[in-house]
Amino acid sequence: MCARFTLSKAEKDILAAYAAEMIDPFNADTNIAPTDGGLVIRADKTNEIHNYHFGLVPWHAADTKTDYKGVNARNDNLLKGQWKTIMEKGKRCLVIADGFYEWENVDGEKLPWRFTLDEREIFAFAGLYDTWVHPTTKEAYRSFAIITTEPNSLLEKYHNRMPVILSKEEEQLWIAKDLPLKELVELCDPFPVEQMKAYRVSKAVNSTRVKGALNKGPELILPANSA
Repeated sequence: MCARFTLSKAEKDILAAYAAEMIDPFNADTNIAPTDGGLVIRADKTNEIHNYHFGLVPWHAADTKTDYKGVNARNDNLLKGQWKTIMEKGKRCLVIADGFYEWENVDGEKLPWRFTLDEREIFAFAGLYDTWVHPTTKEAYRSFAIITTEPNSLLEKYHNRMPVILSKEEEQLWIAKDLPLKELVELCDPFPVEQMKAYRVSKAVNSTRVKGALNKGPELILPANSA
């Protein structure tokens, strides 16, 4: 599962990494959790960056109350059920990030680690999106899921899944219009371990709220001995 990630860079840095227009407002976020906003580039609007809710609520849902089932889509389920329908509709997206969290269990204590890339400060997960429309107000709720795959040797110590991180070349393929579904699924493999790094962060990141307020401070992504 990938249920917590970061995009701590400034808007100018995001726009430098992706030649697209920022359509919706977004603030740097060091603790993006389910229902929070996250930036996506849709396959049908590759020159735009939108702010959607993390945790996919499908078109057929009764309401927007989501759970962890909508946060991630397994790579081996992409050609099954609702995920196949979303894939067939071309509702693929890039989910922009600069890191993500996983936890190490040490004697019953959850110790958070942040994972980033060596040579790319900003990168993208493979994602799927959908739009749910309120039956009465007709208000649209736009949301996304991050696709997960088997862990590489760096992640397997922390979890049995990892987010699908795309290379720059794979990003273009993922949002291409003419690639067969089976070839798209083949892109969803573990990211090369030699291109990743990890470091421990403060246990403060474990909570999404502190005294009722959102827990989003820049100190969350500092190394644990610096926080």
